[in-house]
Amino acid sequence: MYLDEPVTIGIDIGATKILIGSVTQEGKVVHQQRYDIDLSSEQLLRSSIYDSIANYLDEQQVRNVSKTIGIGVFGHVDFEHGEWMGSMRLPGMDKVRFREDLQAKYGFDIAVDNDVHAATLAEMYLGKGRQYRNFLYVNVGTGIAAGIVSDGRLVRGAANYAGEIGHIFVEKDMEPCMCGSNWCLETAASGGGMIHRANRWLMDYPDSMLASKIQSGTVVSVDIFRAALLGDPLAGKIHQEFIWSMGIGLVNLVNILNPEAIIMGGGVLQDEWLLKELSTFVFAHAAKVPSNALKEITFTELGPQVVGLLGASCLAWNYEAMN
Repeated sequence: MYLDEPVTIGIDIGATKILIGSVTQEGKVVHQQRYDIDLSSEQLLRSSIYDSIANYLDEQQVRNVSKTIGIGVFGHVDFEHGEWMGSMRLPGMDKVRFREDLQAKYGFDIAVDNDVHAATLAEMYLGKGRQYRNFLYVNVGTGIAAGIVSDGRLVRGAANYAGEIGHIFVEKDMEPCMCGSNWCLETAASGGGMIHRANRWLMDYPDSMLASKIQSGTVVSVDIFRAALLGDPLAGKIHQEFIWSMGIGLVNLVNILNPEAIIMGGGVLQDEWLLKELSTFVFAHAAKVPSNALKEITFTELGPQVVGLLGASCLAWNYEAMN
């Protein structure tokens, strides 16, 4: 595949799929390919990832491509050494040495980071984050995490673990979290956490309009919020706990980090009324000075279908700028 303008290859490794694509410097995805990922064993996981990369690079025969490939992946990443250290979802996994393996085979430089850091860079380079030197990108999906931008730089922390806000304390005696705690934001406000609560509390609300979807395993967070709007008691309880827990989490971030903006991404927050309700909570409870400095809480404009590829490509650009 030859393109007139130079492109960067981005690889988005998620828990359900692998996306590999070619992205221009203006942030246009000119080609992408979806591959299956197999989490059933560590060997099959590695094979599915490396076979996908081989297919794209060898069979697509991409030309006019930049020297660095960006890879965004769920879980913990050693950014400095280009290694995927694992994930709570994959206990006991040995680290994957992406930079070492792929440099040796293909000759590219390799930039690797977690998917939310990658999406935050996409906001910095291509999204609403271009307007701000200090902002938060908060991803609310199956889990919850944030990217922190301070003075125009992504904050990674000592172990590249900055932004894991899904595991901050919001309330005692909640459901057990996969991290081992019983008070995490993620158990109340993530898509996975809310679906778990819907299943657990259905016996107390057998007449809920969500009952059939819960029993069939097809309920999603959007169903819960829209049922709450219609007055469903079960959905209303989950909705209120979402606003309380997510609101506390964001208030703490505002008071500690003093951002100019919070940009919300992920699949859970899709309705303007819900964002308005959450924003009202934050502005009502945050301290006066950081609340006054917070210009907006808004949705990302980067589409969920492409943000992973855009973020991975931005990782490559960021890595080249740093080196």
